[in-house]
Amino acid sequence: MELDLRRLIIRHRHVAPMFSSILASTNARVRILDADEGVILNRDAGAEPEEPVQRFPVVAERQVLGWVEGGRVGAGIASVLSYAAAREMDKRALSQEALERYRELNLIYDLAQSIGATLEIPAVARVALDEAARLPGGGAPFLLLHGSADGMLATPAGVDPGPIATAQPGAGILGAVADGAAEIVNDVATDPRATEEERAAAASLIAAPLRVRGARIGVVGTAAAARHEYRAADLKVLSAIAALAGPAIDQCRAREAAVRADRR
Repeated sequence: MELDLRRLIIRHRHVAPMFSSILASTNARVRILDADEGVILNRDAGAEPEEPVQRFPVVAERQVLGWVEGGRVGAGIASVLSYAAAREMDKRALSQEALERYRELNLIYDLAQSIGATLEIPAVARVALDEAARLPGGGAPFLLLHGSADGMLATPAGVDPGPIATAQPGAGILGAVADGAAEIVNDVATDPRATEEERAAAASLIAAPLRVRGARIGVVGTAAAARHEYRAADLKVLSAIAALAGPAIDQCRAREAAVRADRR
């Protein structure tokens, strides 16, 4: 999460007054630079004796945001700015997490309504694919189910195939996800599990298993043709989609089986 040190020092409603008070308490030479060596503040020494000039980093979350040049006062200013920057990053992270939780809850509510209105597998699959396509990371969505005649994971009938239309159970990245847990693979080419089809279809992908009472019936995800860094927040949203789509597809299968039995 990026933070503008210049804005923090000059405009932040709490940090700017505090920083002004610190400077007012000393006449020492202080020079503050951003991470690109741009000068934010340059105050020459006043009445206080000159001290050897040193450079102290302003650091938050292991990221160097800038530098403070000066004597002992410079060290104190760098520490105060590092603390203020860390607190600001924490606040932003909490705000972002709250926003993502809100979006996730809205998604679950909307998805539950959309899925609950249909009793056909292709319709459920299309709803899940539409939601997966809205992931911030982008990419083309796909959904594969167990149950094809040749034992492959495959796009269900009546649904347009995505960038990955089939997968072998237990083989490749998608085979591993279908049999295990949701995953982000941001560099498909270097993953030793990837099949040739997966490498050809995606530079990065994210996928989650479709589960019903512990049994895994398929996999849903998105594949990006260009390298992309999917995030943990994307995986949470995709897992929520999978958690609703899996049982809905299972109910559709049960209904189809009941209809076939009645026709006999």
